Amino acid sequence: MCRTSLNLSGDHGSPFKGHAGSSSDTTNQLDLTRPSLGRPWNDRSPTKRARERAPRWQAKGVPTTSPDDESAQTNNTISGSVFGSAVQIGQVQGDFHVHHHPSSHQRTTSESSRWKPDPLFVGRKQVLKHLRSLLRLGEAGDTAPVVLHGMTGSGKTSVATQLGAEVPDSVTSVFVDASSRTSLLEELRRLAGASQQGALMDDSVMSAAGPVTPELPVSSDILLIFDGVSSTDTLRGIVPRSVGCRILITSTVRYLDHGYTHVELDDWTADESSEYLAMVLPDSPDGDRALLAAALHHHPLALTQAAHHCRVLAQSVGPFLARLAKEPTGALGLGEASGHRRTTIRSIEMNIELATTTEPAAGDILTLLAHLGAEPLLASFLEREFPLTYVRTYGARRARWHKRLKKFLGEHRLATWSKARAMNNALIRDRAFAALLQLSLIKATGDGYLIHPLVAMVARARAGNPLPWLQIGFGLFAERIGDVHTEVHDHRDADLCLGHLIELTSTAIRHGYHGTAVIESCVHLARRLAVLGGTEESRTAAQFARHVLAIFAGPNPPRTTVGVPQVRARLALALISFRNGDASEALAWCSECLAISAKAGDIFHYVTSIRFLGEIASVVGEHDLSRHVLDIVNRERRRPHRIDIRVSLANTCTRIFLSINEIAEAQACSDWVLDQLTSYRLPAAVHQSALQMAALLARTVDDSEAWLRHEVALLDIRRAEQSNGRRPDRWFVESLHSTADAAIRANRLQLAQELLDEAVETAESTFGAGSENYANVLAVRGRLRLHQQRYPAALRDLTYCADFFRAQPPPANHMISAVLIHLALVLSATGARARAIAAATEAYEFDLAHFGPDHPETLMDLDVLNRVKAPRHG
Repeated sequence: MCRTSLNLSGDHGSPFKGHAGSSSDTTNQLDLTRPSLGRPWNDRSPTKRARERAPRWQAKGVPTTSPDDESAQTNNTISGSVFGSAVQIGQVQGDFHVHHHPSSHQRTTSESSRWKPDPLFVGRKQVLKHLRSLLRLGEAGDTAPVVLHGMTGSGKTSVATQLGAEVPDSVTSVFVDASSRTSLLEELRRLAGASQQGALMDDSVMSAAGPVTPELPVSSDILLIFDGVSSTDTLRGIVPRSVGCRILITSTVRYLDHGYTHVELDDWTADESSEYLAMVLPDSPDGDRALLAAALHHHPLALTQAAHHCRVLAQSVGPFLARLAKEPTGALGLGEASGHRRTTIRSIEMNIELATTTEPAAGDILTLLAHLGAEPLLASFLEREFPLTYVRTYGARRARWHKRLKKFLGEHRLATWSKARAMNNALIRDRAFAALLQLSLIKATGDGYLIHPLVAMVARARAGNPLPWLQIGFGLFAERIGDVHTEVHDHRDADLCLGHLIELTSTAIRHGYHGTAVIESCVHLARRLAVLGGTEESRTAAQFARHVLAIFAGPNPPRTTVGVPQVRARLALALISFRNGDASEALAWCSECLAISAKAGDIFHYVTSIRFLGEIASVVGEHDLSRHVLDIVNRERRRPHRIDIRVSLANTCTRIFLSINEIAEAQACSDWVLDQLTSYRLPAAVHQSALQMAALLARTVDDSEAWLRHEVALLDIRRAEQSNGRRPDRWFVESLHSTADAAIRANRLQLAQELLDEAVETAESTFGAGSENYANVLAVRGRLRLHQQRYPAALRDLTYCADFFRAQPPPANHMISAVLIHLALVLSATGARARAIAAATEAYEFDLAHFGPDHPETLMDLDVLNRVKAPRHG
């Protein structure tokens, strides 16, 4: 096998991936007047057939230079071997670099060289396999050139050269510096065997820069690796769209030509990062290496530099992580990587400068994306006119540029108005996105755009003051801030921008801003994250809510007489406290909300506070509190409120009547509510609450058909929200397992199985296998398996759920009695009579304390207890 390694002009990178200060990458000084011993790519044991296949590419030898030739000392190119190593030499222009690649075996002649694969090369098996299938190395016929493109530092050269080192013995790999059109032409001429005095390649057709090109080698046994293409102009008129040899192009440019095959190279996977760091930093703890990989987002060049820096200083990963947290852009400039003269940060900066030079608005678009976080931004957010918002001060909620452009008062600068106007221009915006996409600074993701976290880090550092970008960023989502799901308010999905709002709001808080947009976003996030269900989301929700209360409790609170932000923040804290099992704290927050909203005359939040008080009272089983809330609700129902508020109050009455075992009164309230649903077009949230109460009532009175009907109707509404991009929350998962529970009762076991399969997957992926939501799903699945007589499987699910709910406070333990009853039936069926009696007794005592002796739930528990106590016959 003959593999020639050439770099005849310009500077190119050797494979950095897998190197952390690799000793195989050295720099030597050579006698530039010594004649070159290199040979053209096609001088490879030529046979007559091979000569006939490429008549225009016959070897003519590489010209030598004499020591007296001045041009050879100042602007010369050298190829071949030096002291038994394949050499790659850049153009001599005052800065001379030599890259040595050790041969994979002892060379038999001075005219052949093998590439040795990188022993530290990590992963990329699927990428290499895909490239081999596209290139069809050694197979007859023409193929399209393959472009391996991706963000700077993603390992494109590393993958390409590794592929070239692993080709079959019959294939010749040739490395060509294609960083500029001049260097590419120079190398192709030299590869063609032309001397400086001889005939050169035909420039006439190349000057047209079109799809018709000069002839390239026709042998499929030739693999040309064109490395470092940085512009579409580099290859036009030179590289055809179909060619007999095999061409692999590496480039940061996303799209070179529609006739080429493009393959995008992403960052390392978590496993690949772990494998690499374990090799180069074996003494560092696994946890530290994992933190490093995550902090640098598995970017190959950044990780290689960081590992090199740690090795040079003989220090652990910890100090580097501390520096990265304190000075992120400075940390990205530390360390070196084989084959990369520029650091990660400098490489990114150069691409940003190039994109901005091509299209000035590209820099503004990139900076905006950098401040919106690591989630894709839907293009639709930019396609409609958006306002500037108040971030530093408390003013009007929205200020549109076309109305305030001539008003130079307030916090908005003229430059910010100009940036917003440019982004509102579709033509300018499209050109900017095209420039960023072409240089792989961002990625297109379906109908949106995603910025790499390291690019975002550099862009934010270049921007400095974040205020203009916060004013624009909040404006993109101003129409959706505040539109969260409540039971007495219409709902427009805002989950598609949650990640962006979290990033914007966190940045604003870090810089001490507390304007209108910041306060409203904090409230919005607190309320929505509180019902998404995850532990981390609840913690973040509480932080945002408490920040709002701290602003209004500070020395310079916003000048507003309306208590809406404070009430909303307190309601979010009440929900978080309630979900965390602290009912007393939740009640305290609700009481404060009642007082503030009553003082402000805010009937909407006053009713919302009452509704939440009723829910807490019904779940914790405090009948005195329940009746007190019921008196307040009945008093408000007699007042002339809007129909949606009256229906919401009636729903609260239904819930409370059920908890205190006044079934007839609950039935009357529910019937009235259902009548209103047919007479009025009520907000979706109110409609959902009505169906939920109707289903709960039907379940209590054992009307299986009505129970299933109401649950299916409720699930249909919530599933429609999912199709609109809404994130799965506890309500959606609750609808899935509640509908499955109703289907079991109606003996629709196949429907129940399908719903539970979806519920298990959704709960596990969204909330985790150790969450309350996951346990609720397993409780219903255990019941289904009981009906299917799959007793061992049912026993596993129900035993797990019983242990889980015993350790939970209200309301997280609300399913404990149902779990224990079904567990008792499973144990009884398997002959464990004593354990069955114990489980049924525990369920009966729980419901007796919660509902009283005459409640249907308590009576059902007693019936099961008597059955498992009865002696079995036969």
